Amino acid sequence: MFLYREDAAAGAWAISQASHSWLAWQLACHWGNRQFTRPAPRAEVVAAVLLHDGGWTEYDAAPGIDSDGRPVTFDRMAVATHLQIWRSCVSRVAIHSRYGALLVAAHFAELAGRKMIDLLSSGDNSGARSTQAFQAEMERLQDGWMEDLKADARYETALEGLGRRVNAGILAACDLVSVMLCASMPFPFPVRAINREGDLEAMSITTVSDRVFKMSPWPFEGTRIKVHCEGRHLRSVQFSSVRAFREALMRAKVERVAFVFQSGCAQRIS
Repeated sequence: MFLYREDAAAGAWAISQASHSWLAWQLACHWGNRQFTRPAPRAEVVAAVLLHDGGWTEYDAAPGIDSDGRPVTFDRMAVATHLQIWRSCVSRVAIHSRYGALLVAAHFAELAGRKMIDLLSSGDNSGARSTQAFQAEMERLQDGWMEDLKADARYETALEGLGRRVNAGILAACDLVSVMLCASMPFPFPVRAINREGDLEAMSITTVSDRVFKMSPWPFEGTRIKVHCEGRHLRSVQFSSVRAFREALMRAKVERVAFVFQSGCAQRIS
């Protein structure tokens, strides 16, 4: 889960991976205009965004705490557990759509590559080897689904080349923006996606006011969108036991957390 706006006095909002994915899906549903290509095939791409973290459901239903009594968030968990959850995410998407699963497998393979570099830099060679094996596993799954789907005209322009890059970029960008929001990570922050010319373009996101942001160049329909997720308001983020944490989650009030994006005129970044 994510901890949104952690504060010693006010506590924090615990946002599940499922709700984070729902927020990312809302972004994907608005994606596309004269500068940025819309997802195609649309149903599979937006489904991949919505379902890409489905493997976290059981973990978020019974979360743990670390040695300091704090909730274990996705970025501070055991490598083996994290990789197994990613595997589950991919297999669950595949139940709905092989093409959607292909996008999600590629997404996690890329994230695994970054994770492996971090593990090596921290001296965790065992974790790095496991992550490298996971990355190879995801690549094999992609190859199999590509072989299965290449005879289907629906995916003719989406398995390779620009079509594939556009769809992968939409998933990555919507996921990243949602992560940044749900984890209260600071803006400005560059988000990259493929534009209609086929170039990887960086979009700058800047803070206007509380939960209101400007983005430029603008990748969505219209000039303004509003998206939201739901979180449980925890009065504290430190607990004496796992049981105390889970009981606090059960009692916590569920609140809707909304964000607004506006088309901005910020300078492009490389």
